[in-house]
Order: sequence, then C-alpha cells, then structure tokens
Amino acid sequence: MKQAENVCPICGQPTYLVYGKYPRKDGLCSKCGKDLRDGLIEQCPICGKWNNTDEICECKKETITEKTSKNNEITCLICGKPSNGKHFCINCYNKFKNKVLYIKIKNCIEFEKLEAEYESSLVCDDGHMVKSPYEKIIDNYLYKENIKHAYEKKIDVSKEVDITPDFYLEEYNGIKDIYIEFWGYDETNVKYQQTKEWKMKIYPTLVKKEEITVLYLTKKEVDDDSFKKAIKYIEAKKINQL
Repeated sequence: MKQAENVCPICGQPTYLVYGKYPRKDGLCSKCGKDLRDGLIEQCPICGKWNNTDEICECKKETITEKTSKNNEITCLICGKPSNGKHFCINCYNKFKNKVLYIKIKNCIEFEKLEAEYESSLVCDDGHMVKSPYEKIIDNYLYKENIKHAYEKKIDVSKEVDITPDFYLEEYNGIKDIYIEFWGYDETNVKYQQTKEWKMKIYPTLVKKEEITVLYLTKKEVDDDSFKKAIKYIEAKKINQL
C-alpha cells in the first residue's frame, strides 16, 4: 500500500484520504479538525506546536523558566523589592510576621497592601498595631464580628495630598469603601484639632466625588458601646455620626 502523502501533525493519521489531493492547510485529520472547531485544541503562534487549550505550550514554559531564573522575577508582595524567590523579603517578613495583612490583588498583577507601616505596642487580637486603646477596642470588635478591615489606609486627595482615616472596610452589609474616623484627642491638643478640622473639610468632598461612606466616632461612643450600632446601621455614601 502506498504511504499517505499527508498525515495529521497531531495523531499521524492520513489526511488526503479524507480531503482528497488538496487537504486543509493545517493538515489536520477529520477528528482533530473537529477538536479545533470545538475549541479543544489550538496551535501555538510561536513554535507551531498543537496543544490542548487548557495547557501551556512547552516553548512558553521554557521561556517563563528561563526568564524567572535569569531575572528572579518574584519580588516581595509588600515592598516590591527582590525577595530571593519568596513572597516576602526578609525585612517585611520580620516586620509583619506576627500581623494579619490584607492585600488587595487587581488583574492578578497589581498588589496593594491595606495596612499601615509603623510599629506600636498596642497589638490587637488580629495582629494589627494601633495607636490608642480606643482604636484597639474598635479593631477587636471588627475582628470578632469577622468584618474585614485595614488600619490607616490612605486616600489620595490629589497627587500631592492624601488623608489617612483610622479604619477601612472594603465592603460591609453591601456597602463598599467605608472609612471610620476616630476622634481621639480633645481641644487641648492644638495640632490634632487642626488636623481634625482639615479632615472634616475634606471628607464631604470625598463622599461626593468618590462616593465613599464615612463614620465619625468619639470616645463617648466607644465607652458606651454605641459605636457597634453605628457600624451595624451605617448609611451609604454619606458622613455618619451619632
């Protein structure tokens, strides 16, 4: 028997018997041609090899391996510095190893750490380090109620200016982007009062422009536990205060 003039590059079956003297340009047999139409296989545009659609071509695997090996692409998720193939560099590991960090991932390539970068002796139940005993009470309540939150996540007001609320809730009870501002010091702290007045001027603009939700809390609400009700029944896209 005369050997087939054309064979399928995938399974090796003759193709001219099915298509005559002028088989399809990709040379596929009827079965593999059907797999192509059904989206089960694809041809690599780089090397021309046929693969299942859910598999990475060997030539791409080699490229990825070589690139990772040469450039050590894996960097620290927090600071972005080289991390010797680990998720965290040694500095960030030592700094945050006893804390709970929430990292926002966008498009599988952009990482945003929802966390403050300073040390404190006030450690909350979830590992967050805060600046005051009142903030610790608020943080522990959020953790106990399983409300995902971050401490001191900044909001960009402009390219040069940002504002730092005390707590950030990415979503709670169907409401997104909730910021909690705890007013801790009294009028005797002049610098704090100036910052507070500035913030209270900025927040209404941010609520309108960015459609965020803000909650003001004071020592009184924390002392009498009413802050829990304020969080539970917070209203969206406005400034909430008791």
